[in-house]
Amino acid sequence: MALDPDVARLLKMFSELKMPNFRDMDIGDLRNVMNNNPFMKEQIAIGRTTDISIGESNIPARLYEPGGSSKSLILYFHGGGFVFGNLDSHDAVCRRAARESGSKVISVDYRLAPEHKFPSAVDDAFIAYEWARRNAAKLNIDPERIALAGDSAGGNISAAVSHMIRDRGLEKPRLQILFYPALGPDFFSESLREFSDGFFLTKDQIDWFGEMYLGNREDALNPYFSPILHHDLSGLPEAIIVTGEHDPLRDQGETYVSRLGSAGIPVTGIRAMGMIHGFLNFTPVVPAAAGIADMVWSLVGKKLDSR
Repeated sequence: MALDPDVARLLKMFSELKMPNFRDMDIGDLRNVMNNNPFMKEQIAIGRTTDISIGESNIPARLYEPGGSSKSLILYFHGGGFVFGNLDSHDAVCRRAARESGSKVISVDYRLAPEHKFPSAVDDAFIAYEWARRNAAKLNIDPERIALAGDSAGGNISAAVSHMIRDRGLEKPRLQILFYPALGPDFFSESLREFSDGFFLTKDQIDWFGEMYLGNREDALNPYFSPILHHDLSGLPEAIIVTGEHDPLRDQGETYVSRLGSAGIPVTGIRAMGMIHGFLNFTPVVPAAAGIADMVWSLVGKKLDSR
């Protein structure tokens, strides 16, 4: 399928802006540019939002409460290559998730690279999950109705912490929702070859993000960075994995769908036709992306509130 027309116009606009190479930018300047992209801003009204902190580490977070009687919670981990992204950059994403799912959402502002190398982000996510279960009564949620969700790097974190929870013998979340996740090294896939340049996320950026986040080459094979390489996928939570048709990460996400299914894990794979990497952040200017997001979050809400 061809690119969605609105996506094609967006890519043309990005091309004309001629953004400097990430490698040539100061980290602070890069974060300022990427976290304040005007295409990511959208007014979505929900019941209430509250900035909070999590655990003894005081991890910054934001609680979204849509109203209603749902006792479910989505812990959300933003994308940004482990280098940028924050509570504000994904505010609209989390508001939409809360509105369409009917669930509370907590967006977790985990530590970023290169200041904080792997596994800092996963450790923060694990702390957030433990904290949410311990504070279920205070949050007015059912600890058995928690989902882990994230996009891109956040999808990686959600998958990795699902493994960590299982490996450490904790009660697992009800769901993991991975939007166009990065799941491990990829050198040969068709999607990487076909969409490595000119489709928003480039192969060079993927490589650079890994250089920023990983402390050494061995970390690339650690299953908490590369969940797709974990030798045992049994016992993980049910998964919803959404890939973009024109995304270099598409094939690894869809391979993970297949591997989870082969391990007996209930899994729903959704390929978002005509979409590129990062489409959750472009819903204000890509109506089809908004429709896909609404569909997925509605499905999540039904699954979390089912008995």
